Amino acid sequence: MSETRVSKRARRLLPAACLLATLTACGGGGGGGSVTLVADEQGEDPVVLEIPIAYVRRPLPETATDLRDPLAFTPGAELWLRDSASTSADETNITEQIAAIVAEELATDAENLAIDIKDLESSYAGDVLLFAARVVPEPVAANLENTTWNLWWYDLETGEASYVMPSRIQRNEGMEAGGAQDIAPHFLPDDRIVFSSTRQVASQARLLDEGRSQLFAALDEDGDDPAAVLHIYDPLRRGEELTQISFNRSHDLDPTVTADGEILFSRWNNSTGDHISLYRIRPSGAGLMPVYGFHSENGGTEGARIAYAYPRELDDGRLATLTRGYRPASLGGEIVLVDAASFADLEQPLWQSQGAAGSGQESLTDTEVRSDGLLSPGGQYASLYPLRDGTGRLLVTWSACRVVDEDAELAPDEEPDAGDLQPCTLQPDNTVAAPPNYGAWVYDPASDTQRPVVLAREGFQVSEAVALENRDFPAVLPRAEAENADLAVVGQGQLRIDSLYDSDGADDSPAGIANHARPGSAAFRERPARFLRILQPVPLPDPDVYEVPRYAFGVSTGFGFREILGYVPVEPDGSVTVNIPAQRAFNFEVLDVRGRRIGGARHDYWLQLAPGEVLHCTGCHDEGEGLPHGREDSAPVPANPGARALPTGILGYPNTDTDALFADTPGDSMAATWDARMPLDNPAAPARELASEPAWTDLWSAPDLTPEASIDDRAYDPAWTNIPPEYPIIVRGFDSNLPGRIVINYPDHIQPIWDRVRAPVMDGEGNEIETCTGCHTSAGDTVVPAGQLDLDALPSDAEPLQYRSYRELLTGDGEQWLDANGALADRVWECTVTDDEGNTTVTTQTPGVAATAQAGSANGSERFFACFEGGSCGPADAPPLPANCIEESDPVPATRNTIDHVGLLSEAELRLVSEWLDIGAQYFNNPFDSRLAD
Repeated sequence: MSETRVSKRARRLLPAACLLATLTACGGGGGGGSVTLVADEQGEDPVVLEIPIAYVRRPLPETATDLRDPLAFTPGAELWLRDSASTSADETNITEQIAAIVAEELATDAENLAIDIKDLESSYAGDVLLFAARVVPEPVAANLENTTWNLWWYDLETGEASYVMPSRIQRNEGMEAGGAQDIAPHFLPDDRIVFSSTRQVASQARLLDEGRSQLFAALDEDGDDPAAVLHIYDPLRRGEELTQISFNRSHDLDPTVTADGEILFSRWNNSTGDHISLYRIRPSGAGLMPVYGFHSENGGTEGARIAYAYPRELDDGRLATLTRGYRPASLGGEIVLVDAASFADLEQPLWQSQGAAGSGQESLTDTEVRSDGLLSPGGQYASLYPLRDGTGRLLVTWSACRVVDEDAELAPDEEPDAGDLQPCTLQPDNTVAAPPNYGAWVYDPASDTQRPVVLAREGFQVSEAVALENRDFPAVLPRAEAENADLAVVGQGQLRIDSLYDSDGADDSPAGIANHARPGSAAFRERPARFLRILQPVPLPDPDVYEVPRYAFGVSTGFGFREILGYVPVEPDGSVTVNIPAQRAFNFEVLDVRGRRIGGARHDYWLQLAPGEVLHCTGCHDEGEGLPHGREDSAPVPANPGARALPTGILGYPNTDTDALFADTPGDSMAATWDARMPLDNPAAPARELASEPAWTDLWSAPDLTPEASIDDRAYDPAWTNIPPEYPIIVRGFDSNLPGRIVINYPDHIQPIWDRVRAPVMDGEGNEIETCTGCHTSAGDTVVPAGQLDLDALPSDAEPLQYRSYRELLTGDGEQWLDANGALADRVWECTVTDDEGNTTVTTQTPGVAATAQAGSANGSERFFACFEGGSCGPADAPPLPANCIEESDPVPATRNTIDHVGLLSEAELRLVSEWLDIGAQYFNNPFDSRLAD
């Protein structure tokens, strides 16, 4: 036996505890501190010895669960309750009780069950353990979809585990359609339970009111799993047993309650970006706002991309959160302490703290804990739980940083054991990371030391741990927090914006807010923001429940499906106040005078309102600047000067009708003044209501001024008799309190524009034409359509399930002509290329024609709208034939500006096309249309 082999064998005789002990006082690889790890026989923390500890131990998974996949099932977990924090204390395996209960329920053997457990939480009295568990009969692959994550609790006094929801029917209600997955429970101070769930009880109830085809839990924006959002369950049934309080399109996770009674949680924002940051909300569902990390997704080590997960509040008011990648190979990350009272992001103080030095977060420990995937000398953390004993200590699960000894001799398929491993601080050049080895520890930030509670075991992970200690109750917020009781009664909330021209406290308007608000001026007439369009997403089910065919999305799936809830005018100073249906996700777009979205003026992140809630914003936000936004406790000084004292002594705005529209308070916006004074016969009216069309009548101009022209030709024309009555543009639900939704299906609402009979006009050859398709047709592929645009309702050759007109409008194509045989075909050039050696190559080319319109942007569809607004109409001439090319037929005569299109479509029709384009130009905006199921 070689000397090397003897040395290796000797190392294998060393117990794991001794290996860990070698880390005592080892430097952190540049972190400047140390972690003192003391094995059981070397001493324990006397302060926490008598506190019961619950923890989950599981086999090491092959890969970490993605934070964006909170419903993932990793069997083999065991839930243990230890009588005290001593490593030698008696333990109870609660998993055995869970297995026995489910085995009896399913009439099977407990040994036939695979179990996963997570999301441990303690009651404030420390006498109840709350958690989530999923139990799946073997074989797992065949039975997983027939099981759900359920909420459980364990009573320390009785020693019994049981379901939180006793009814099996209730626990699994909606399972077949993606609901009933309940995770991450946390006690509220009134003994209700807030948790994350795919039940979506309010959203699903609205599905019926809105006439969707069936009930289902809507998928997240990646289309992978039903969105898990925040719900509250009342075990005592003192009101609604189950309520939904958040309405994210993706996941809201890991709620916890802060001392002020609000709920802190991690939100996956996935509407335009892909990041997880910290948010808060009140138990009523009001007050949703970002807290920290919205712009700090690259706030990890050396700019690593991280998520802010598992937040907790500390005794000093700071927040502790685990920052890690979505799926780190090491299963953990870094615990950081967040100063959310002064910072909104890593390097961004709140408005009231502008100029403050320092950072919004700092590492829990002085040792080097990395989150960028490299070896982390200070180890890594998988969970945290603050102890409430006044010491600032935390119960954590932690793994030392270990590598495979460079002298270890391992067969290609041999796994290393403890004798093959060394701390990575002793072999800094060794980059072969060993499997993690998570145990539970009490970490003391005062001394930067930690002591063991649950010793690590090779091949297993202590994934989380909590202490069941008696701690103070948070504040109890009142359940009824409606700021506007009248709106609450009809299920609405209110959005108030001081000025859309206010960008992070700066006046970003072309001519100044005060000038735009002065009737009779050029700035008043040319103000850019004229309307707000409010939209809601259309929920989509799992394809196993109902599969929406690809062609229904249109030319792009990226826009999803969105419905227009309505419009509201923007007041001259850019302010808006509008009532919006509550308890749903919504966003908005800023429109110009033609009813088209202005550039990028879209609020893509989902907002929500609780019944009666008033959401007040000073203005808009430039996301690229990263400045604090959306926090009600931090806002810049408004840029809108608002009402001021006029020479007449009245509070108001220059050149306005102050007899009818005078302000109550200096600085009041025009929207606030309008709400207080209009309509004249009802001064208590709370706000402008949503309307089905962007309409405006100038009541602001003083009587001695000529009022601005009204915008009143935008309503849907009741004479559009070729729109099928069974497929109306405005779809109303069963709740008469809620406004209708604008649902635009291309075959029902846009194609009829091209087919509608109108007053005849002369074409280029003197023929009377009564429809758009009279010119824009290929007439059975025998003529070149005018402007290279075929608007016939025939199957497209690119997608037979879509009309030819749809594809011709929105996608580029080859220029067409009549070939030598008189048949319609793509124009073809035969081009000869000779290289330096005299070799010739003949290729064919087809001149292209750009798309006439752009999905997602009406203002980007100038090629279409210019025809009706006095601009150039029709495609430009094709480039001249290159000298090295020939073609068999004559080019098509140019058709640009041959017909004057101004006035051929009504303002209402142009507006309908505009809103269809702006929301994504879907082929079917109603994915549940019965025709799609054929």
